[in-house]
Amino acid sequence: MRLDVLVAVRFNEDMLAGAVDAAVFAAAGQMLTDGSVGRIGPAGGGATAVVRIGPGRGVDVWVGVIDGGLSAECECDAGPDELCTHAVAVTLGALRSGFTWSSGATPPSGSVDPQVRELIEVADRLSRRRLTRLVATHAATDRRLRARLLVEAGQLGPLAESEADQLRRSLGSIAAEATTGRWQMHDVVTAGEAIIRELEIITVRPASVPALLLVENAAVLCDGLAAHLFDDWEHFDGVPEEMGERVRRVHLHLCEQLRPDPRELAERLDRIISAAEAVSCLDAPHDYLTYRA
Repeated sequence: MRLDVLVAVRFNEDMLAGAVDAAVFAAAGQMLTDGSVGRIGPAGGGATAVVRIGPGRGVDVWVGVIDGGLSAECECDAGPDELCTHAVAVTLGALRSGFTWSSGATPPSGSVDPQVRELIEVADRLSRRRLTRLVATHAATDRRLRARLLVEAGQLGPLAESEADQLRRSLGSIAAEATTGRWQMHDVVTAGEAIIRELEIITVRPASVPALLLVENAAVLCDGLAAHLFDDWEHFDGVPEEMGERVRRVHLHLCEQLRPDPRELAERLDRIISAAEAVSCLDAPHDYLTYRA
């Protein structure tokens, strides 16, 4: 669905009100007032949210600027050329929250992997109850899927400072115990994997500064574990590099989302790299050119 109104820097609530039917605009405003619009977040250069349409029922909505026009995708029954009330509500909420619009957004339908699209078609053949049970069953044993499910449902937000502090202590204990007492190299690998799994779960949640700093702290822990593996390169050749790459991917993901101050980031990276006994997993200058400029 698409609304042919040019969207520029001056795009605001008044422009939206003048471009849609008054009844639709009023209904959208009421949806915001009664809390029907879930957390609005960025997606593909546009804004996305789940809008509640009934008890236990919601529709996934995306709105964005494409070729100078406001476009939307919604799971409701609105026609392809109609900007529905749900889309107007999400747009209105985004405007009121100071959302930054990209001039070249990509809608969800335009960025779906072919394999994912095929599986979506398969999932559409299942009843809502069977599909819900299938997802819940897998989420109960897969912590990353569970986190993603909660985030999508608006029940899990960014990592808070208190959570980060607790995780920092937990990850520190994991790293310390790996080389305490009568330990072996496989204990080091197991500890590294456990730390990295926790970091990868964080990437499912909305980005936050506490999460970024936690990952940087975990990078120091992983650097310490990797030093032992580098010493036994004959048996663990390539293992510390692969672990380090996974940590760096998590860190780069958060940097992409948060766009930290380049100077402050550079100072923290320099400290982490200098402290490494061998090679730091964050010592990849080329990967950080965008953020350190």
